[in-house]
Amino acid sequence: MSSSKISEITETDFLYNQLPCGFISYKPNGKILRVNETFSKWLGLTVEEMYLLNFSNILTKASGLYYTMVIDPVLNLQSTANEIYLTFLSDNGEIDTLLNAVSYKDEQGKLILINATVQKITDRKKYESALILQKKHSEEEKRRFEFLSNTVPNQIWTANADGTMIYVNQKIIDYFGVREMTYYSSFEGIVEEDREKIFKSWQKCLLAGKRFEREVKLVGIKQVEEWFFIAIEPFYNEDGNIESWFGSATNIHRQKTLQIANYSSLSLSLNNAQKNLDQNKQVFANIALNQSHMIRKPLANIMGLLELLADEELSKESRNLFQLLSASAAELDEMIKKASKF
Repeated sequence: MSSSKISEITETDFLYNQLPCGFISYKPNGKILRVNETFSKWLGLTVEEMYLLNFSNILTKASGLYYTMVIDPVLNLQSTANEIYLTFLSDNGEIDTLLNAVSYKDEQGKLILINATVQKITDRKKYESALILQKKHSEEEKRRFEFLSNTVPNQIWTANADGTMIYVNQKIIDYFGVREMTYYSSFEGIVEEDREKIFKSWQKCLLAGKRFEREVKLVGIKQVEEWFFIAIEPFYNEDGNIESWFGSATNIHRQKTLQIANYSSLSLSLNNAQKNLDQNKQVFANIALNQSHMIRKPLANIMGLLELLADEELSKESRNLFQLLSASAAELDEMIKKASKF
């Protein structure tokens, strides 16, 4: 850029007219004495057209009333008024601004002039309105969540990414009484003998970002141990990071008590069945022993007779039948011996 061009855009008049904020000078009665082009363009007027107007003419009725009743007296009492919210009229609608003014007085202390800068905040106002709307929406969502969490029969809570409790529903307050959040964050509601083990298990899930599930015994204000099923689920944001944890506790005391009772009953039944089996086993052994003695007596007679026949002269056909009978008797004798050992 040439030095002549730099000199041109750094001249006082150019700076006054083209800077990105409005400048205006006016008398206490509102007569406009000087205004820069930036401000006049915001209002859709030329500088010459603005000289024909009064300062009150370019304000909305509400801002004009506020200026007359509040700002004008302030400028009479002191020399400055900072960041005053005013709305000006333009050909495209209203313009939200912040006005900073300096007043000047003569030797007698009479107000004679006001110089002011005007900063347009329409975009910022829209942004602030959007933030307020978003905040209102978030608060409404929070209120809705709290309402729903208080209507379900479960104990419901939420925690930060590090596991620090930030909300508990009314069911938890009713069960444990009014407590500090640290009470819940450290699992103090769990029975003392199980607390450390379960808390360590939760810490592992917290570091790994995994769902936590456990059956635990809790002790509330009634000082009665009850079984609950606890589930804590991580909530991930759009970036894939854990933003918070959502937890619930369901009372399963009745089901758990029945389960334990059924287990004890089943164990007792199995033990009784085992005892009966052992007793029956001995009975069966005694029966087998008695029967083996009863069978052995006639068998011994048969085997004795076979020994006597062994010395007799038999025909070839009778000798074959004798050998088959002897083999069968020996086989039966062996079976009886094995049964006796059992």
